Amino acid sequence: MTFRRFGLATIVVLIVAAAAGVVVLKRVGLAADRQPNRVESFVARHLVQLAIPSDLASAASPVAGDPEAWRAGADNFKGRCAVCHGADGRGRTDVGPKMYPPVPDLASAEIQQFSDGQLFAIIRHGVSWTGMPAFRSTLGDEDIWRLVAYVRQVPKLTSEEVEKMNAAASGQAADIVMDGTQFRPGDLTVSVGQTVRWRNDDPFPHNVESPAGGFRSGDLESGTGWQFKLTERGTFPYECPLHPGMKGVIKVR
Repeated sequence: MTFRRFGLATIVVLIVAAAAGVVVLKRVGLAADRQPNRVESFVARHLVQLAIPSDLASAASPVAGDPEAWRAGADNFKGRCAVCHGADGRGRTDVGPKMYPPVPDLASAEIQQFSDGQLFAIIRHGVSWTGMPAFRSTLGDEDIWRLVAYVRQVPKLTSEEVEKMNAAASGQAADIVMDGTQFRPGDLTVSVGQTVRWRNDDPFPHNVESPAGGFRSGDLESGTGWQFKLTERGTFPYECPLHPGMKGVIKVR
């Protein structure tokens, strides 16, 4: 760190933070089984700001123009971030509130006021003295930008989208019923790695076939089912070859 890079104001914050840290250590130590006081909250907020290199703060997201980029980031968020932040990003998990400082609500104005470049830097480099790890060694920059897109989406997530993420995170299968010579639902969106189950509730056989998706069930008698795990992203139309016009589509994000 240099004076030129961070400026006088930042240096003052560092001095205040250091002094406050000494006071806190003398009084209560580093115990994490209590709520942070105002001084500690002040220090924590500025630790985040100090973790952001100035050359990244103004960086523009290369996926900002892609309205679906957040969906691509959802898988990494689910696998790497949801344990602390929750699938909905609100931090209401078994772990989040017990961390010190507590995991923030990603939908809050405090988080959403950061620029895309600042969020990128926080995810890429982590924040010392907090529970926020650095993902630079495990994720490429493109994946990190997609995580930024997911953070931006958090305030707009619907309950249905969160439910689908939770289902995928728990390994829960998505169900499609064959009834009335229709696939219900006919249009289904799942996550990579999620299993789809078909169940035939009609009194006659059906079949599930998708050349694009690489799956074929064979004939399914009434009351039987079949399942398939989707491991690639894409949009995969499928049909029942036994009943022309009986069609469905699975979107894997």
